[in-house]
Amino acid sequence: MNTQRDQLLRDGFCRFEDVIPMSMIADLRAATDDLLDAMSEEERAQTGSQGAMLGLPFTPDVFCDLIALPGLIDALRELGFEKPRYWSGYVISKEPHTPPSYFHHDWPFWTDPASDEEEPHQLFIMVYLTDTRPENGCLRTIAGSHLKWVPQHDMGGHDEGTRHLDPDTTPAYADSPDQVDLEVNTGDLLIGDARILHGPYGNQTDKRRTVITMWYLPRFDDLSEPMQAAFQNRLNMIPPSSLPEEQIAKLKPLNLDYTGDAEPAEWSRDASAYRKPV
Repeated sequence: MNTQRDQLLRDGFCRFEDVIPMSMIADLRAATDDLLDAMSEEERAQTGSQGAMLGLPFTPDVFCDLIALPGLIDALRELGFEKPRYWSGYVISKEPHTPPSYFHHDWPFWTDPASDEEEPHQLFIMVYLTDTRPENGCLRTIAGSHLKWVPQHDMGGHDEGTRHLDPDTTPAYADSPDQVDLEVNTGDLLIGDARILHGPYGNQTDKRRTVITMWYLPRFDDLSEPMQAAFQNRLNMIPPSSLPEEQIAKLKPLNLDYTGDAEPAEWSRDASAYRKPV
């Protein structure tokens, strides 16, 4: 029995323990601290309660090494996804003594029938660079919300400006009686369906809590052409040709490669009408 695959399909998330070597974690901490320390206050303000956030670059080499890490790709294959593709990635930090983020989902194609399929079309892989618990900003989620309506679907999200609203008075930030705390240890992979509702706790500690969130398309070849075109044309982070040949070769099997001319699927993060029971 593949318990992690079963959990992913049922609950919308699963965890693989001790995948990232500690030597790589140390390099990732140094590289992400350099990026975060260089952010201006204006840049930090743009993402509001989501925390300090920036796109995952391809340099230094440790970022490419992480994207194509054999243990990470093996985890996706163990879940039944033989040819995953990398779409994009982000460095996200909960700085010391910062508020929680709101419940939201990350699936952008709710008007497409693929939204109702059991198997995921878009997965996040989160790599936390420190042990993460509720007190320093671990993820809280609502199990099964990738396949069923819950009240948080009506509370806004990424595209409604919720990130800039008051966490103390905005319902999307409130705890849910159905939420599950996803505690992880350094070196683990937290994998989740993009459709699932989730949002981290605030960081109540004196230390930065950094996560690298990477988006993979586990069944890109099975998507309709409009969906392939949409993923390829928006937010797709393409490795620059200036990378060393070794890194380009390492990433090539993970690149999106749609070559057709289909009209991209409609971008829509409004799940409320699609999910709400009649």
